[in-house]
Amino acid sequence: MSNISILIFFLFVAFWVYSVISVFTGKFKDKKQKTFWLIGVIFVPPLAIFFLFMKKNLLLK
Repeated sequence: MSNISILIFFLFVAFWVYSVISVFTGKFKDKKQKTFWLIGVIFVPPLAIFFLFMKKNLLLK
């Protein structure tokens, strides 16, 4: 594996961990959304990237 591949892998893992923690601790507008995103981010890790973009609309201010 090249260094760039390892770097991309660790960046993706960091985004995934951040998203899981953010979903778990966040105050969502709807409890069903929290459940959906928590299950989705854990079992479908690419959703972590989408959550980062959708986070502003999903969480209470």
